[in-house]
Amino acid sequence: MRRAERLWLPGGREVVLGWADVGTGDAATLSPLEREGLARCRTDKRRREFVAGRVAAHRALALLEPGAAAEVRTREDTPDAGRPFLAPERGLALSLSHSGGLAVAALARGEPLGVDLEQPVEASEAFLEEAFAPGEHEGYAAVCAGRMEATTAAWALKEAVLKVWGVGLRAPLRRVAVRPVLLDARGHELALRLTIETGELPSGLGAPPRHLTALLESDDAGQVLALAG
Repeated sequence: MRRAERLWLPGGREVVLGWADVGTGDAATLSPLEREGLARCRTDKRRREFVAGRVAAHRALALLEPGAAAEVRTREDTPDAGRPFLAPERGLALSLSHSGGLAVAALARGEPLGVDLEQPVEASEAFLEEAFAPGEHEGYAAVCAGRMEATTAAWALKEAVLKVWGVGLRAPLRRVAVRPVLLDARGHELALRLTIETGELPSGLGAPPRHLTALLESDDAGQVLALAG
């Protein structure tokens, strides 16, 4: 399994990914504050994901800034409540995801970024109706063009964008459309430019990003990694 790697978003922004198997990692390696967060996890599954996410984040940091020490915290009482960050603050953006027994952490200098890891998604009418704005999903068929499953790619990318925004699934999904433009394709790797369109939004969500760049990768099992920033 990959432990840590470097990627570059379109435009040249460097992002480091750290990986960990869910179920590995020792809670004793967590900081006291991280262990407090672990104690608030209500299920064994969530506890395993929590530990693996911290392991992945520390692996990413070790590649980006060798020898640096930090702990993963979560923002509270802010418009981006729930967003993970590294303390002490060092000008780094962090995003976490878990799926299919894997945890991934994305780390980069500068502005917020979002990562999402998804297993193949069932493209039921009910899911499409709930998850996407009118006409949003249809735009992915040509972009993916057989390189990866379009619904899984669209959903992973939308989740990554919502993490950049810092609102996650608090956003009304039907009022947020992520429109992709393909910049480059290499096998099962796509480089994209994104435009984010929104309808009327509830107060308190903060301003959404309007233009981002992104990467999509798919493996042989159909798992999709989406990275946006």
